[in-house]
Amino acid sequence: MDNRVERIPHIGIVAGTAEGAALCYRTLCQEAERVMGRRYAHPEITLHSFSLHRYLDAIDQDDWAHVAALMTQSAAKLAQVGADLIICPNNTLHKAFRLVESPVPWLHIAKSVVREIEERRWRRVGILGTQTVMDGSIYSEPLGQSDIDLISPALADHARIQHIIRQELIAGVHAVRSALFIQKVIAEMALNGAEAVILACTELPLLMSGYQAAVPLLDSTRLLARAALRYQVQEERYLDGRNLIDRRIVSMKTAS
Repeated sequence: MDNRVERIPHIGIVAGTAEGAALCYRTLCQEAERVMGRRYAHPEITLHSFSLHRYLDAIDQDDWAHVAALMTQSAAKLAQVGADLIICPNNTLHKAFRLVESPVPWLHIAKSVVREIEERRWRRVGILGTQTVMDGSIYSEPLGQSDIDLISPALADHARIQHIIRQELIAGVHAVRSALFIQKVIAEMALNGAEAVILACTELPLLMSGYQAAVPLLDSTRLLARAALRYQVQEERYLDGRNLIDRRIVSMKTAS
């Protein structure tokens, strides 16, 4: 008898900043109803967080091995409580992604965004995030593999964007002057040919809520959460002698 059951996995969140992790958690809960077909239904979710200063100190010292070690510890804790799938709603931490060890699958935040860009057939996009994200390979590498051009803001604007993220957004401060500045930067990238702009800082969607943009904005936080909801776990239960054995297979569903 085939007793296979398909379900959304127990999702583990490796938290960086409180604002980004909270937005990701809310998105998982709010958008799961459509996927699960029942009001107020959402998957089991577990979040683990170290004190943010431990991550920021390691980043400022360019110690990505230590960043990865913290993420690995979080992954182990989440796996122990039953997480089938792990996501990290923090773009900067993904610089250490290749160094992370995990007993369960992870979804890479950039791949969730790249998939959306491919589906919309955009060929040239802008990016906003920390200097690590704007200057590094977290997005440029997967976008390049898909032959999608990436535009960064003018170098003169990088320091101010970094200041807004580190000194305001991760502390929950959403200043009007900062939103207007980001709005201007987006417009400039649009003039340089960007068909859309990646909000590759998980707090930027909160800052830009209610503001018009010159081009569509790709919200990395929400796209990651939606990708996690598209995952499914197939549970196969069968008898082996006297023992009931469970096997779990995590795979990607097509978006509905």
